[in-house]
Amino acid sequence: MRRLATVLVTAALILTPAAVAHADPTGTGWTLVFSDDFNASTVDTAKWNYRTDSKAYSTQRPENVSESGGNLNIALKQETFGGKDYTGGGVVSKQALRYGYYETRAKLNDGAGWHSSFWIMSGDGATTFPASQRTEIDAFEIDSITPNRIHHGVLTWKGNGVSAGKSYGTTYNSSTVDTRQWHTYGLDWSETSARFYVDGALAYTAPYLPSDWTHDYTNIWLTSIAYGSVPDAAKLPATVQFDYVKYWQKDYYVDNDGPAAYGYSETGTWADSTLTGWTVASPTRYSACGAAGNTATWRPNLRAAGTYQVFYYKVAAANSDPATRLDVVHSGTTSTTTVNGTSGPAGWVSLGTYTFGSGTSGSVKLTSSGSGSGCARADAVKFVRV
Repeated sequence: MRRLATVLVTAALILTPAAVAHADPTGTGWTLVFSDDFNASTVDTAKWNYRTDSKAYSTQRPENVSESGGNLNIALKQETFGGKDYTGGGVVSKQALRYGYYETRAKLNDGAGWHSSFWIMSGDGATTFPASQRTEIDAFEIDSITPNRIHHGVLTWKGNGVSAGKSYGTTYNSSTVDTRQWHTYGLDWSETSARFYVDGALAYTAPYLPSDWTHDYTNIWLTSIAYGSVPDAAKLPATVQFDYVKYWQKDYYVDNDGPAAYGYSETGTWADSTLTGWTVASPTRYSACGAAGNTATWRPNLRAAGTYQVFYYKVAAANSDPATRLDVVHSGTTSTTTVNGTSGPAGWVSLGTYTFGSGTSGSVKLTSSGSGSGCARADAVKFVRV
């Protein structure tokens, strides 16, 4: 990971000194989707890949990662392996996730030369520069030479280590947090921002809009490598520990492509469009222009029953359908909205607020009107918990 932007702030103004065992996301409506309490005797390889790259001063080894005492333990060693004089390690979740609240509790090592982090980015641990990398959000990056100095940030990538040019971040010295002791770190990633927490207190908010860059699905990384300075051999071997990691979800996005297309389907004649959708480079679809009855359906898998505001992303164009019909199916009832795709800007259009059960019984169905020569357009629908 590289830091492309840094802002120094005084942490004493924004952090509370209390270290809590478990912070959880603020507010209501969250559902726990992914978690590991690291209470087993071995790493759950159904959930995790190992970090195995060679970078800076160390090679990362699966043998350095273990579970005991209710913790994930990453051993930091002075040993020659993979062309490096030191070895570190880490794990990367196999499950890819997007918007929601991520949290871990960590205790880092003493002694210079190690870079520990809790972050999200696409990848399997073989390299930090995979072709698939787009979004990187660093819930924390901490160099062991300065254990009271914390970095939070957002980076954008084109893949293979090529920067997409947008970055936001902060680095600060804390008078209340010694990262060699147990502390809780949280990340609340939404469509418009990334909010960073330490011990339940908001430390920093980074703007991150879909117009900045592609908001892709990412994997969770818990890692420690020799980086920044040559490790202090007198402090080795050492250990970095993670008590747990958890991810909660509240809002649901169903798209016409990628991992979020799990609930998308079409009938009739559709084709790829050159017009982009709600996030950078997001492909959209269009129905046979001037034809009535073509449909697109978005069906989320809601993990919890509740009240959600439903939005349709309108792809505005002079030749869009002027009377696209959108039917929201909720709790056995259908509510209909008509959207004019030829007027106003592109963007999210509210279809109303409704009560949904859990599972896949709710949906949004688009039907082309056939008015004039207009083309109905399909991109994404979101269900925002209220």
